[in-house]
Amino acid sequence: MPRPEWLPFDQVETSFRLLTTGPCPLVLDGRQVGHGLPARPIPLDELRARLLHPSTSFAARDAAMAVLLARAKAAGGAATVGLVGVLLPGLRHAASPMIRACPRKRADLEAEMLAGPLEAVRVLPADEDRVAGRLLRWALFAGRRLLERLCTQGRREIPVWVSAAPPRPASHPDLLLVEAVAEGVLTAAEAELVGETRLGGVALRELAQRWGVSYEALKKRRQRAEARLVAWLRARVSPNGG
Repeated sequence: MPRPEWLPFDQVETSFRLLTTGPCPLVLDGRQVGHGLPARPIPLDELRARLLHPSTSFAARDAAMAVLLARAKAAGGAATVGLVGVLLPGLRHAASPMIRACPRKRADLEAEMLAGPLEAVRVLPADEDRVAGRLLRWALFAGRRLLERLCTQGRREIPVWVSAAPPRPASHPDLLLVEAVAEGVLTAAEAELVGETRLGGVALRELAQRWGVSYEALKKRRQRAEARLVAWLRARVSPNGG
C-alpha cells in the first residue's frame, strides 16, 4: 500500500496548500464572482471551504469555478493546481466507492481521476457552465474506465467491502449526483438530466429540444431517475428502514 504522501490526491493537496499559504497565496477576487462572496481577494483554500458550505448558492459556486477554469486554461501551472485543489474534496468523494472496491489500485485510480479533469480543462470551453459537476464526471468516467480495463485484462481484484460507517453525505448536490453515478443508482445521462433541470436552471422542455427527445419522454425519464435517487438517499439515512 503506498504511503499517504505518495498518493496522487495527497500530492495535489500538498501543492495546493503550499500555493495558498505564505505572503502571496493564490486568490480569487470575490468582486469578480459576486453572488454573496466577500468583496475581496479570497485565498483558494478559504474559497474551497466556502464553496462546500451548504449556505453558498449554486450560482456562486458555478461562477467561481468558471473563473478558475478560465484561469487554468489561460495560464496552466499553478492556476491548474488551484482549480484541481478546490475540486479535490469532490474528487475524493467520487473516488471513495471505487477505492473501497479495489483498494490495492488506489494510487492508479487517483492518478486516472486526476487525468480526467486535466483533459477536461484542455477541451472544455472557457465559458462552460456547471464546471464542478462536469469536471467531476470526467474524473469519475476516467476511474471507471480504469476498472473496466482491469476487468477486461483479467486483473481486477475481488472487491473488498469492509464494515464501516456509511460515507458522509456530499456537501453539494453536484457531488451527490456524482456519487449516485459511482454507486450505479443513476446513469451519467440521468445525473446530467437531474443536474441540469433541478440545479442548473435549464427548463425540461429546453433540454428535451437540445437532446432531440420528446418532452414527455424526458419527463418520465427524470421521474424514474429521481424515484431511484430518493430511495437511495432514504436508505443512506436509515439503512435498516427505520
